[in-house]
Amino acid sequence: MNLPLFSSYLFIPSLFLLFIFCLVDLASCQFSVYRILPKNQQDFRIIQNLYKNATEYDLNFWKTGKDKHSFWDVMVDAKNENFLRQFLSNHTISHIKTITDVESLINRHEKSANTSFSRRLFDDSNSAHYDFHTYGSYQRMTDWLKQLVVKYPKLVQYITIGKTTEGRSIDGVEIGGDSRTKKIFWIDGGIHAREWAAPHTALFFIHQLTSRSNEPGIKKLLDDITFVIVPCLNPDGYEFTRSSSNPHVRLWRKNRSKMQCRKDIWGRNRCCRGVDLNRNFDFHFRESGTSDDPCSEIYQGSGPFSEPESRAVRDALLSARYKGRTEGYITLHTYSQIWIHPYGHKKDAYPGDIKDLYEVGKKAANALKRVYGTKYIVGSGADTLYPASGGSEDWAKHEAKVKFVYLLELRPDEKNWDGFILDEKELIPTARETWEGVRVVAEAVVERVQASKTATPREAPKARGFRFGDGTEGSCFDIRHACKRWVQEREELCKTVPIFMRENCAYSCSFC
Repeated sequence: MNLPLFSSYLFIPSLFLLFIFCLVDLASCQFSVYRILPKNQQDFRIIQNLYKNATEYDLNFWKTGKDKHSFWDVMVDAKNENFLRQFLSNHTISHIKTITDVESLINRHEKSANTSFSRRLFDDSNSAHYDFHTYGSYQRMTDWLKQLVVKYPKLVQYITIGKTTEGRSIDGVEIGGDSRTKKIFWIDGGIHAREWAAPHTALFFIHQLTSRSNEPGIKKLLDDITFVIVPCLNPDGYEFTRSSSNPHVRLWRKNRSKMQCRKDIWGRNRCCRGVDLNRNFDFHFRESGTSDDPCSEIYQGSGPFSEPESRAVRDALLSARYKGRTEGYITLHTYSQIWIHPYGHKKDAYPGDIKDLYEVGKKAANALKRVYGTKYIVGSGADTLYPASGGSEDWAKHEAKVKFVYLLELRPDEKNWDGFILDEKELIPTARETWEGVRVVAEAVVERVQASKTATPREAPKARGFRFGDGTEGSCFDIRHACKRWVQEREELCKTVPIFMRENCAYSCSFC
């Protein structure tokens, strides 16, 4: 694959200048992480405003708080550190430095990925063996996938769903044979470039399905399901993050779309590139948790599906090959240990089949926990993290009509200071425990398939069909955030004030 290799040269000049700058002033290139601890609603609003203006001060928020009881993690370089400390002190907001030198942490936890700059750029191993103890290049991923096709020709098919901004192929595999009647279980990872554990975990799933395909449990899944796994949806961004251990590069989040320029609050002309691909899908686009600033980490793009990577997912799921067959959809992220179901654009907005999604998600989280004791929270993204619109998982549920849809935030948990820089020794445990949870979802798909086969004509629509809600008229969701508490405290409200409760608390009162 010569084209992706060629496109890697495009950012070498800018990185070279960055390295020269760091050699002249090493201290200015040091990055720290602070944990910000609001004590009341006023503190929360002040931090929220700082977050909204993060690009003006080169602040990189690793974690955002959902309310006044939650903490925020933010990375800052040395030249802006005094500003951040002074800002927080002036507003008497509590804070602690959790990481003194981010680059040193990267070099400790990602030793094999940092052996040399040249190896990270030009890793073109053709080995049939994939080393799951380390982070691998995109080239190594795709080489291994191609070897699997040779090794398991009747089981595995190599697929390409599109091209990136820089011309790389977005590749994956179908596992389960070439039947066009079986249900599809879609899994992807790496939509955010810096979340290295996500592609690794998706690759581990492929290893489990292929190497154990004759075992009864896996064989049962493959009899009814074809797994479509695209390990890395954002290979441009992923390879960029591998090009240097400098935190500005290693912790890049977006894709590598073309440069856009604008004036900042100081009147400076700032030019930035990249779009947050998980804000670029056409579901309540640009409504919440997004930004119009091209320099922002959460810039949603010029319009829905403006990016080739998001369009590739859309076109695949709506293609004649997969449309109407896809029953499972899982997208892998890091970090926070949360098993997320739709919808994420606002609190208390749920699909009509939320009961099914929550029960299967809870069962999956319990299966995951049994492996190493790792605890996951189950809920919507808006309820467990923060509202964010334009996500792939919400679009897959509402527009592609997939039954079981989840976004997984993998290890570590949100209280962990290391965040995105997962130690390589945790890679296999993370992948292994997550696979046990994903198997539960796959088994739910199989159970649904079997139910539809045995259902009578009268029962069949119920077995195959389900209702959706997105906050529009007739959908199943709570308008008021307090609905759940109201009904828990006074169940009779649904009957004593039915008109009000039907309009405001349809889900909590089971009106839908």
